[in-house]
Amino acid sequence: MKLLRTARGWPVPACFPLAALAVVALTGALHAGPAPAPPLPEPTVPLFPRGAAQALPDASDTFFASAHIPRIKIEIVQKEWDELNRDPRKYAKATIREDDKIIYEAVGVHLKGAAGSYRGLNDRPALTLNFDKFLDKQAFHGMDKVHLNNSVQDGTYMHEAIARGIFLDAGVPTGRASHALVTLNGRDLGLYVLVEGFDRHFLRRHYANPNGNLYDGGFCQDLDAQKKALSDKTPTTQEDLKAVWQAVNWPDPIVRLERLQKVVDVDRFLTFTAMELMTCHWDGYNMNRNNYRLYVESRTGQLHFMASGVDQVFGDPNFNLFGGVGGTLGRVLLEYPQNRDRYRQLVGAGYTNAFRMSVLDARVDFLAAKLRPIGDFNGHAAGLKQRLRQRAGVVATQLGIPPPTALAFAGDGTAKLGAAWESTVDQGTAVLAKVGTEGLQFLHIKAATPGAASWRRTVHLPPGNYEFEGMLKTANVAAGGEPFAAAGLRISGGTRAQRLDGTADWRKFSFPFTVAALQDVTLVAELRANSGEVWFDLGSLMLRRK
Repeated sequence: MKLLRTARGWPVPACFPLAALAVVALTGALHAGPAPAPPLPEPTVPLFPRGAAQALPDASDTFFASAHIPRIKIEIVQKEWDELNRDPRKYAKATIREDDKIIYEAVGVHLKGAAGSYRGLNDRPALTLNFDKFLDKQAFHGMDKVHLNNSVQDGTYMHEAIARGIFLDAGVPTGRASHALVTLNGRDLGLYVLVEGFDRHFLRRHYANPNGNLYDGGFCQDLDAQKKALSDKTPTTQEDLKAVWQAVNWPDPIVRLERLQKVVDVDRFLTFTAMELMTCHWDGYNMNRNNYRLYVESRTGQLHFMASGVDQVFGDPNFNLFGGVGGTLGRVLLEYPQNRDRYRQLVGAGYTNAFRMSVLDARVDFLAAKLRPIGDFNGHAAGLKQRLRQRAGVVATQLGIPPPTALAFAGDGTAKLGAAWESTVDQGTAVLAKVGTEGLQFLHIKAATPGAASWRRTVHLPPGNYEFEGMLKTANVAAGGEPFAAAGLRISGGTRAQRLDGTADWRKFSFPFTVAALQDVTLVAELRANSGEVWFDLGSLMLRRK
């Protein structure tokens, strides 16, 4: 796909109109000079609660939490193959085998992708699999529809999972992402990114009423274009979208805003906008009118935007949160001062809730470990974490948040780490708590199912050599044979040699590491096991500068 570049160096496809590029350059549209930064909220639940079906976990939760990469064999008979060749966007029937154990019959399959990712059937195509298209109630781990993305525009194979997690943490609906190894009629296509489809199962997870109208935003199209309906009952007249476009273009500005507030959930849209720009999603609705889905909630009649196609993210850490947008709806809404103020608040809330580096580091580490049997993704993981950290710093600067101060060390070269540790479950189910007895405090992890969980603390460190050390004990820890299994200490991205399993009394552990330049470092006190529990003595956790 032919790319243009803006004055700031952002890549945009040739379909991006020059008029929109002019909008991108208007820095005064959203932010007319520095303003006092209001305090950011503490991390909290997403601003917008999901649907009632989210109350209980289902098979899809287990699937996306698993470190297993399924092998998906797609078999298409010649007649269906020929039909798919003639019309790649029309569903053909296929038989699918998962890990040579589960067989799905009459699965609908068609090719997907646009200018950058589309590949032909005899190449390495991106595919949509619809499990109940021809066979009612057939599902793949609870889902009606999944997509297999060839990731030709993301060599890390991690962008989709990380960016989608950020959107979800901010309360913006999007499909979750995992991985699969794919063969097509016996031809090995290799590693794919598997993404949850926009179907009724998805809508039930995010909305109390899943019976609204669902649309594909189209390729480089604004809201005035006819949309592809993604739900069977969506009317072809698309009067709900026409009402939004009519409101956008209403001549009287006061009436225009009143009408927009009736047909668009403005807070949700502004949060969606904030997260697109925070993740540097140049190919989304707000910057390129591309890669988005629309849902008109039937109870309120309001339009909601959902994120999609987030494989090309975090490319420019200096992406401007307040420099203007190209999508018409965002441009019009942000002409109003009250919406600009609200947008800034929602950027801050999204940053606090969804851009926590300890959580993002843990997710990248999980993906790198998951992909290790396929290949060495450690370099990609380190590069992605660095870009995430750079982006976090730029966002903080644009929000007016003071830069972090370096950790202070005592005269003996040690620094106590205090109680500001965050709990993270990377895989499986675990119970984490800060516990105390007789004046002592401990970080406790108990594995309820096989998996990995950790306590994390991010510190700002100058260049030098360090040791992360502390005391820990275990009870009934059953771990595998990997060198980083069981309980131990390390930094994010590091692989430890020390491990403590079984039942063991207090022992001192240390993890040496080197910092090459002033940067954030995430410290990890973890348990990777099938079962058991560990205690870390909070008072003993410290850094030693060597």
